[in-house]
Amino acid sequence: MMFGVFVCRIETGKLPTVKTAAHLMRKLCYENKDNLMAGVIVGGWDPVEGGSVYNIPLGGTCIKMDFAIGGSGSTYIYGLVDSIMAEQTPRTAEEARVMVKKCISHAMARDGSSGGIIRTVTVMENDNFRDYTPGDKLPFGP
Repeated sequence: MMFGVFVCRIETGKLPTVKTAAHLMRKLCYENKDNLMAGVIVGGWDPVEGGSVYNIPLGGTCIKMDFAIGGSGSTYIYGLVDSIMAEQTPRTAEEARVMVKKCISHAMARDGSSGGIIRTVTVMENDNFRDYTPGDKLPFGP
């Protein structure tokens, strides 16, 4: 994946868009569909589309979405996410981070394969904000 981004940067003289990176990952997933057993979420910010998210499920289809959910615990929280998004879509990065932590902690409480901490990265035009929430500070627990 990084090689494809590197080659694209050399050929065009600029960083690829999120869409281009997502399609490079889609190609990698499709060409290795018999060996891969995971979906992929590609997200980021570029000057063409701003913030964008692409979901690449098993098999290598590339779908642009408003948001994406993945992982073993994701099946437990689709209804919760739909409910939150129907009430009020988060408008700020902080509101989105609070919502994501709530949803992930719900998934972790129900899924034995989900980890014990939450790491988030908020991707913005000029910076990335990384956040870590230890297991004893989760907003929801079993």
